[in-house]
Amino acid sequence: MARRKTQLFNLSFLDLITGALGAVIFLFIITPKGGSSAPDAKQLVMYMDTARMKVFGDLPDSLRSKRAGDTLFTVLVDYRQFPQAEKPGPIPQTAIEAPVRPAPTAAAPSGPRPETASKVAEKPGQASEKPVKVSEHQPESTPVFKGDAPSVPCKVSFEVSWANQSDNVDFFVCKGNVCVYGGNKKHRSIGQWDSGKSRNRLFGNDLRTTQEAVRQFDRIIPGEYLLYAQLKESKSGNKTVRLKGLIYTKGKAGKQRGEHFTKTISIGKSRVLLGKVLLRADGSYQFIQQ
Repeated sequence: MARRKTQLFNLSFLDLITGALGAVIFLFIITPKGGSSAPDAKQLVMYMDTARMKVFGDLPDSLRSKRAGDTLFTVLVDYRQFPQAEKPGPIPQTAIEAPVRPAPTAAAPSGPRPETASKVAEKPGQASEKPVKVSEHQPESTPVFKGDAPSVPCKVSFEVSWANQSDNVDFFVCKGNVCVYGGNKKHRSIGQWDSGKSRNRLFGNDLRTTQEAVRQFDRIIPGEYLLYAQLKESKSGNKTVRLKGLIYTKGKAGKQRGEHFTKTISIGKSRVLLGKVLLRADGSYQFIQQ
């Protein structure tokens, strides 16, 4: 079997590549990467005026030839003179004139003075000089609601309720020629009718039938509304019924306005006008009860 001859430098190609790579890595490590001292050039010092939200600084002569938008270490936008303290100007002096004495007037002739003419001349002057008293705290036209809000969250609610379940009462809210009531339960310009009934989910039983309401849920619809009620029949033989009414609004800021009112109506085939409501978009209103 032949034996390989031993040589002093027996290097393969792989050894050469490995050595060259190691030399490159060594040079990369020992080569300096920076860390030099700051340049000797004068640095630009800027000042910030926090009151006026502006920046001020000394502009060297080498930058005066530059224009706004030139790329330096920063972008030069604009420069102005540093504001100096304002010196008060001289106070203008006005010449003071000596008072002039009025010339003596002739004595008024003795005799009766015309009282009628003087009184007529004094009346408009006296009336204009009297100050008009203005109350500091003027009451708001729309009362602030202080009771319990309606059981159903809404923006506007017109409600009536009565005591006896045997009384059959219909409630109408009209606007123009359109009315919302039990037979026409919804209209976009008025609102949605609600009987105020709590229904049993299993059997659909009515647990409360002594209230009717017309409500607006999404937004307040301004306009003039007429409130009517009608006592159609009474199983207990009542000829009249006493209604308790409620007007309630809730504006954008969550301010609640409203008031209660009462009205007694008689049984009959015609509707009875309860009142007129002038409703505004901010929730304020004016109620004229009949």
